[in-house]
Parts: sequence; C-alpha cells; structure tokens
Amino acid sequence: MPNIMDYLDWRGDVPFAISPVNEVDDFILCKIGTPDLRGMVPEDATYVTVGQAVDAYRSAGGEMRLGVVASRYTVPVFYRLPETARFSDLMLSGYRLKVSEERTEQFSALTLRLPSGRHYVTFRGTDDTIVGWKENFLLTVLDATSAQRDALRYLLWAAENYAGELVVGGHSKGGNLAMYAAACAPEAVQERISLVFNNDGPGFQESFLQTPGYQRIRHKVRTIVPEKSTVGTLLFQEGEYDVVRSTASNRLSAHDGFTWETTPTGFVRSEKLVPSARAYDKGMKEILRGMTMEQRVEFIESFFGTLSASGAETLTDVTEQKLRQTLKLVRTLNQEPEVHRLLVEMLETLTKEYVAERGVSLPRLHVPRRFRRKKPETEGEEEDTVS
Repeated sequence: MPNIMDYLDWRGDVPFAISPVNEVDDFILCKIGTPDLRGMVPEDATYVTVGQAVDAYRSAGGEMRLGVVASRYTVPVFYRLPETARFSDLMLSGYRLKVSEERTEQFSALTLRLPSGRHYVTFRGTDDTIVGWKENFLLTVLDATSAQRDALRYLLWAAENYAGELVVGGHSKGGNLAMYAAACAPEAVQERISLVFNNDGPGFQESFLQTPGYQRIRHKVRTIVPEKSTVGTLLFQEGEYDVVRSTASNRLSAHDGFTWETTPTGFVRSEKLVPSARAYDKGMKEILRGMTMEQRVEFIESFFGTLSASGAETLTDVTEQKLRQTLKLVRTLNQEPEVHRLLVEMLETLTKEYVAERGVSLPRLHVPRRFRRKKPETEGEEEDTVS
C-alpha cells in the first residue's frame, strides 16, 4: 500500500507548474517545519532555499533531536525534497519555535514561498514535550491557548510581510492553530486566504464554531482525517471532512499522515471512520458535554501533574517505571466518575497504543465495568482494551 515516500517517487519529477498543488503536497508542505530549524531558517522574512535548510540540518545532525512523537518518515521526506523538481524551488522563511512550561505552550511556525509566488503559512503540531500535550488538552477548557494566540500573531505578521494570496495549514494541533488564526484574523486578511488545511487536527469548543470570524472562513477549511482517527475527532468540528485510508495498525499511529495511502494525485478515500473510531468520537463528545469545566481542569492537572512528577519532561523520557507511576493515577481517581472515565479513555489511546509500539511492557490496568468501552458496532473488529 503506497504512502508519501511512493508519492515522491511518482510525482517528484513533476513541477507544480505542470501539476498544481494537491492534498498530498499540502501535507508534505505543512510538515517541512517539523524539524528544529532554529539558526537554519531566518525568523524574519528573509528566504533560504529548502536545499540550504536541508544541508544545514543534516550537517547539524538534526535528526537526533527529533522526539518520539515525530514520524520515522519526517527526516527521510525532508531530505528528499531538494532532490525533486517538484519541491526543490521552495523558499523558507519566518521560522519560529517556542516551548514554555510556565505558559503551558509549545508553538512553531514556518512560511513557505511556492514557485507561483503564493505563500503557505504552516503551523507545527504537537512535539513530544509533556507541556505540548498538556496544551492540547487545554483546548477543552480555555477560550484560547497561548499557542493559538501566537498563531494569530504569526499570521498577522505573515500578512504584513508577504504580499498576495495566503494558504494556512497544519497537521495535528497545527491544523487547529491554522483554523483558529484564520478565523480570528481581520476580514482584510481573511479575504487573502484561499484555503485552510486541517490535517487531522482537533476541533474546538462548540461556541467557537458559531463566531462570525469562523463562519466567514468555514467554506475555505479543508479537513482530512484517517479512518482510524483519534486526534481529528477530539472536540467539535463543523462541516464535512474527508476520511482517508491509513496503513497504520492502530488509531494513534494512523494520526501519522505519512501512513495515509496515496495515489499520484491524492489520498485514497475511505467511506467512513472505522467502528472503534466512531465509538471513540461519540463517547468522548458525550463525556466532554457531561463534564463541567472544573472537572476537565481537574483531569488535566491530575494527569499531567502526575506524569511530570514522574520525572518525564518529554514522551521520549517515558520509561516503563514512569508509565507505571502514571497509570497508578487511574486506580486512585475515584472521586469524580466522569473525570475517571475521561482519564481511562485518554490513557487507552495515548499510552497503550503508542508506548506499546516502543516495546514497553505495560502493566495490566483494571477498568471498572461502568467505565469500559461498549462492544464494537460490527462483528469481527477487535475491541479496544487496556492491557
């Protein structure tokens, strides 16, 4: 089953002037800012070529700095771009990276100039810092996170420094930042935005979707989620989204867009989310609607406070011993059933599936019957369990 590496073999020799940017190109473009490019791409509007950025990154041994969350395809794809006629003329500028535990923020952005002169403002998704993942969860309780406010400031900076048409996009939390910035920008900036790409990014609280700013750009938003989506169905989305196939074996791995099946012109479509993803989506929305803001805050602070207290600063730091310490929280959280249930759901996804792939032997986790998942909607699909 072909993925983006195959796509580069098929279409790498075809310039954008011959075949315009498609959704696979969009995903590649929004991931160029995933590597840490500080000191390699200017913070201001001065350009460097993608080849110059790759050479500097390779010389610095940058691939060693990627955290555990980054796809194993991130660096290979990045390194191949200057070798292709399709991407070799890209110009990079405006690189920003900020991580603040005090402000619970992880933010990164990059602006690309395509050969046509159009500028693509990209926002990076969550890295492997604990603070970055905590910020994702804060989307459920805050009107705006620090990263969202920085995304808006960055988009306004880009609109001031680059002329003409703008495209805004990102993957994971980056997709959410792209939608937020575009929705909150002044109308004059919104008019210059032709498309907003949200690649499996989490949604918003329902009230945000009703704001005049979001309603003005909603028709420009293009959302893609894998059939086994977990992240892209978190919180609330408005409108249709395209469901695509993934070669990944589980839901969290399917979040990696480099596993999405491709054709020479786009991603392979799936009719709908798989039953376990639909059940997860429905269950999470029911939980969130049933929880007060105080309960959500309690969950977030308890979960990430415990994880940080274990000594882990990044997911790369997570060891079996530290994971056991985190899972003990589930056994002790009895005071709020809805908080307990949400914690179980998140731990199933964010620890069992991901950490199990790293070869970590997980302890058996007892889940009270009232918190267990319902059986899958179709026969033959294996039920998600915590083990």
